[in-house]
Amino acid sequence: MARTAEGVSPISVRFGKDDAPMVRTLRARARASKRSMSEQIKYYAHLGMVAKDNPDLPMSFIEGVLEGVEESRAGLSVPYEWGVLK
Repeated sequence: MARTAEGVSPISVRFGKDDAPMVRTLRARARASKRSMSEQIKYYAHLGMVAKDNPDLPMSFIEGVLEGVEESRAGLSVPYEWGVLK
């Protein structure tokens, strides 16, 4: 396998006959999120790792935090002014 610019080799994921319902769900959710199957699997793997590291946090909270981090990186956040009531 060829190495990519980041030094990471692609890997394949195999699903068996018993996994057909999960694959259909993955495809549907990938389409709904405008992601490829590969992107959807990577997204769920990332969520799973964060959830495993933070078992007390609800999944919706984890997704919100990750979304907020990306919005902040994109320059969409507004700094909070401590002690200022509006």
